[in-house]
Amino acid sequence: MVSLETLKEYNFKTITDYYEHILLSIINGQRKQAETLAKKLSTAQKVDAVEYLEDNLSKVAIECKKLILNAI
Repeated sequence: MVSLETLKEYNFKTITDYYEHILLSIINGQRKQAETLAKKLSTAQKVDAVEYLEDNLSKVAIECKKLILNAI
């Protein structure tokens, strides 16, 4: 589970900033980092992340959703 302490360590204000960080990791070619970040999410956070990315139909967002779902 990604806690408030973890968010503060990354200087993020919300969990959606963390989801965006996973997405940006994929965009920047850092897939292993994205996988590590996704594995830290709780099941509820993974569901929330997928729902958050649902409106984004880009190829990278779809890849990000698959990565998160595979981490469940």
